Amino acid sequence: MLKLSKKSEYALMVVQFLGHPERNRPTPAAVFAQRHNLPPTLLAKVMQSLKRGGILRSSKGVAGGYWLARPLSEIDFIDVIRPFEQVIGLATCVESHTEPCELLGCCTIRDPVSKLNDFVIRQLEQLSMADFVAMDTNHIQGRIGHSIQAIETNNVSLNLPH
Repeated sequence: MLKLSKKSEYALMVVQFLGHPERNRPTPAAVFAQRHNLPPTLLAKVMQSLKRGGILRSSKGVAGGYWLARPLSEIDFIDVIRPFEQVIGLATCVESHTEPCELLGCCTIRDPVSKLNDFVIRQLEQLSMADFVAMDTNHIQGRIGHSIQAIETNNVSLNLPH
């Protein structure tokens, strides 16, 4: 099931925080952890993973810390969560590396669920962190805004067979 892990939640919080227009200096992991009441060791590992993924940069020393490697508009939402999620999917049957489902021979929803899963993944791939952060203030821009509006009004077209 599509549910973000704590590590993904922390990663999103970090990127949102570091992407704030008034953030103009590196932020140490320990300072962020203390400010947000998060486990420092786990947060440091999350930030190191984001650095390895090209989302963050860092420097050592007294004035050291982490900052975004590029603007929020150039960071994809899915790239922030992907290092922390083993699977991004709606059902185990659509996961490419899972054991065959015991209901495979009689399942009537695999194809529609698979199409819905593909749709959700495409939306996450199109969502920039700037769009994600803007959702907090209801200022969604770009292609994802239309998708969210369609979902909210139940006008989602998945081209499912009737």
